[in-house]
Amino acid sequence: MKIKKVLNQNAVLVIDKEQEKVAVGKGVGFNKKKNDVLSPQQVERMFVMEPEGLKKLQVLLSQIDEKYFFVTEEIIVHAETILGEKLNEHINIGLSDHIAFAAENIQNNIIVRNKLLHEIEILYTEEFSIAQWAVDYLTQTLGIPFSYDEAGYIAIHIHSARSGRTDNSKSIREVTIVSEIIHLIEQELGINIHDEKMSLSYSRLVNHLRLFIHRFQQSQYAVLDDEILDIVRKKYAESYEISKKVQVLLMRNFHYQVPNEELGYLAIHIERLKMIK
Repeated sequence: MKIKKVLNQNAVLVIDKEQEKVAVGKGVGFNKKKNDVLSPQQVERMFVMEPEGLKKLQVLLSQIDEKYFFVTEEIIVHAETILGEKLNEHINIGLSDHIAFAAENIQNNIIVRNKLLHEIEILYTEEFSIAQWAVDYLTQTLGIPFSYDEAGYIAIHIHSARSGRTDNSKSIREVTIVSEIIHLIEQELGINIHDEKMSLSYSRLVNHLRLFIHRFQQSQYAVLDDEILDIVRKKYAESYEISKKVQVLLMRNFHYQVPNEELGYLAIHIERLKMIK
């Protein structure tokens, strides 16, 4: 394969079988120039993307310190090993860019708190566990004290890459919706929903909300018998009223039209929290 452009000493743009690819490996670009032949043995990883993705990767590799790209590679390899699946290659762009930006902030004593951390931990359990490993790895490898707030952001990147997405917008939207509902319920009940004694009910509620969002996206709603729904409405009146406020929030902020059957299930989860407080 021939080098088309040297991006940095560890990354080059090559022409391989009449296709543009980014080849990454220690020293692959050192003392190289256009039209030099690159041996496959020097390449640690090859990136094949659509033209727009390839362009973004080239720009990234020419702008960030190479060490951030290589630690990202180690995190991705670890994640793929643990999950037993390949991640969308676009994660290399988004995650390495995020890690470089976060490292710069930390070194400037700017700590960005992740308000969605608890919800991310429950929603994306596997990804969050990997992200916790990543935070320890980054701290030890780079000598920069990454906080566990970063585990939430890294988990989002991994989850999006598992879903085959090229960006994190849908994952972030999902977590944001759950977080806003949780905050509303906390206010209405006057509780700290993250209290240890509520952990099981909190986890059940978050998972219920995740499944609800997925059902909404597929237009498949939970069906609760009218008679049972009437019992829930009367027996858990306060919780049902709170679930109606959730219905309004979802319509107002996210344009989700929640059927009454879903309110019955939500009221039951809220009642569990109410009984613990």
